[in-house]
Formats: sequence, C-alpha cells, structure tokens
Amino acid sequence: MLKKLNTWVRKISVIRNIKRIESRDFSIIASNCTGALPYRFLAMPNTSPTVNLFFYAPCYIKFASRLDHYLNSELQFVERSSYAEAEKVHSDFNRYPIGVLDDIEIHFMHYSSEEDARDKWLRRSKRINRNKLLFAFTDRDLCTPELMEAFDRLPGRKILLTAQTCPWIKSAITVPAYHGQSEMGDGYTNYHTLSHINYKRLIDGPADLENAELYAALPNSSSA
Repeated sequence: MLKKLNTWVRKISVIRNIKRIESRDFSIIASNCTGALPYRFLAMPNTSPTVNLFFYAPCYIKFASRLDHYLNSELQFVERSSYAEAEKVHSDFNRYPIGVLDDIEIHFMHYSSEEDARDKWLRRSKRINRNKLLFAFTDRDLCTPELMEAFDRLPGRKILLTAQTCPWIKSAITVPAYHGQSEMGDGYTNYHTLSHINYKRLIDGPADLENAELYAALPNSSSA
C-alpha cells in the first residue's frame, strides 16, 4: 500500500511539474515514447513526428545528427527489421509498421497501419519548430557508451536518461529507479520514475542549462 501511495504521489508530481511549462511551441525529437510525456499532459498538438514510436539507438543518433536530411527523405516501409533483436518486439506488438528513411528504421509501435504511420509522420514533421528543439534520448534499445557520447556532442538542447551514473556526459540524467540495471525501463508507462526531473526548466529554461539545474526541487526525489 505504501509503495502504491508513493508511486501515485510521484505521478502527481510529474504531471504538476509538466503543467508548469509555459511554452507551447517546442518540439521534442525523441528516441522513444518517454519524450512524449509533455505532449501527453499538456494536451497540446504533437509538434514532433517522434510520438508513439521508437528508434533503435544507432538509428536515432543518425536521425538526430542529420535531422533535415532524414525528414526530407521518402518514408518507405519494410516487412522485417534489420535488427535481430526487433523480431520479438515486432511480434509481441502485432507486427506494427516499420518505416525506413534512407538508411535508418523507425518502429511505429503504436500505429495500426502504414497509412496511419505515414499520415501522422508527415503532418507532425511539418509542425516542427527548429528554433526550439529538444533532443531526448534514453540508454536503451541497443544503446552503447559510444552512442551516448555521440549524443552528448550534438549541438542544441538535449537530455539523456540513463540507469548509469555518467558524470562525463553533460546531458545525462540518472534515473535512480533503474540503478544497477543495464538500461532504464519504460519511462512513459512508469513516468513516476522521472519525478526528479524539472520539466519546466528543461523546456522553458535557457539552452545552456547545467545538468544539475534540471533536477526538480521535489520531496523524496532521489528514491524510486
């Protein structure tokens, strides 16, 4: 009962923190659904195509590094992923559409058809505000230390959620709930694990915010 209460309190903290965000013109270019939390709780239009889908980490780094190139590439679809690790996920989620832009894959996990995936991708791509981008990455889906460092070198505002403690990576925010694990879990479903992040500062603050400034001043923010 106490654990459930603690989880509930943390969920409320995350929602309240997100609802303090003043901006409504930002675009979050995310590697998975965790980056969609502000859109979810602000009930705002999806100003990014990276909603309800995920990238395997090598593809996400390519996408984030050459955003305009991939956004201007023709979206096509394939039956199977080039990643062997994707087969079980693809099967478990009802053979969702797998998109391809040039040499990268997009896994439209929460889309029912290629038509729906294409329509949403194209419409939301047109809404991107390139003057207020936030790149959001997590240390899962075949992420490696090298890819984390490559992400950290990208220009602009960014955040890397990780189960590890990585003081040499400026954009990294450790998620204590996953301490000791090889990667963080599902941050979208288990969003209470992110109650230590100050979303308002992340979105509304200056682009050169220090890592430590993104921690929310919330009670019990360091425990799972």
